[in-house]
This record gives sequence, C-alpha cells and structure tokens, in this order.
Amino acid sequence: MPPGDLRAIWLHWTGGGYEQIFPAYHFCLAGADDIVVHATHDLCANMRDVRADPARPYAAHTAGRNSHAIGVAACAMEGATPAAFGPAPLTGAQCEALIVVCARLVRTYTIPLAAVRTHAEAACEDGYFGAAEDQRWDIARIHPAPQPLAASEATTAGNWFRERIAAAVEHFESRRSGIDAPNDHR
Repeated sequence: MPPGDLRAIWLHWTGGGYEQIFPAYHFCLAGADDIVVHATHDLCANMRDVRADPARPYAAHTAGRNSHAIGVAACAMEGATPAAFGPAPLTGAQCEALIVVCARLVRTYTIPLAAVRTHAEAACEDGYFGAAEDQRWDIARIHPAPQPLAASEATTAGNWFRERIAAAVEHFESRRSGIDAPNDHR
C-alpha cells in the first residue's frame, strides 16, 4: 500500500449485488462467502484535502468526509430495506472481511479506531440518515428487522465493527510480535 496521510476509514455496502463493483470506494469486497477484495480506486487520490481541488479525481464515498479517508464497501444490499435485505443481503463472511481489511488499514496507516466509522454514523451527524433514496443507512443494521430504523443503530453497528477491528489489530500485532521475537531455548 502506498505511503501517505490517511486518517479515517468509512464502512459501506454498495447497494448492489455480490459481484457488482463500484469505483466510488477504495476497496470493494465481492462475493457472499468467498470474498475477493478489489482495489477500485487509488488511495493516493484521497491523501489530501479533496475540497481544495475537487476537480482532481478521488474516491467520493462519504459526502463531505473524503479528505484523507478510505472507503471500504461490501458488495451487497441490492434492493434492501431495513426490514428485508433483498436478494444480496450482507453476509457474515463480508462482515469478517470488512473487519480484516480495516484492521490491516488501521495498522498500515496508524488510523485511530475511533476514526473507523460507518457511513450511517456520518449520515446521522450530517442529517441524511434513513432509508429513503437520498438518505443513507449503511451500515446501521447487520440483520433485517421489522422495527423502524433508529439512529442509535448506527452507533451500535459502528461499535460492533470497531470492537472486532480492535481485536483483529491486536491479533495481528501479537502474531507479528511472535514472529519477530527471538527464540529463547534456555
């Protein structure tokens, strides 16, 4: 991965099918079970204040929050509503892949865990949270539910991901420590 200044990661779903790749993200995780990570946009394009020169190409994944930020999306949720996740629902394998990819990015770019957030969390703060066409709720729910969508779900889902990403980072660091540690055969 290229060196540079990246400070945040935004988690998404694409709103498409399992194999439908979108270039608005840096990484698209395709497949329902056997996940393939597609690098879809150059990370370097977002290693800047994109508002200073919006005509230069960049990954426009989270409204107003793309500067120094990475967009990672699960290819899923085509035709989804909060109550019915449609023909391409978010899968456990995709959630695990989001966690692993984000953990690697956190380690590589020294991104604080608090800066790993869902698009739904940004939408709550910026006033466009919801399930209407011009609103966003990715990733506020991991499973469909008949109850009306609530903003608190965005935080709950974000915390769920952050806890697991933290555990994955810790796992990677402990494995690295074990590999780099000298053998003690006393």
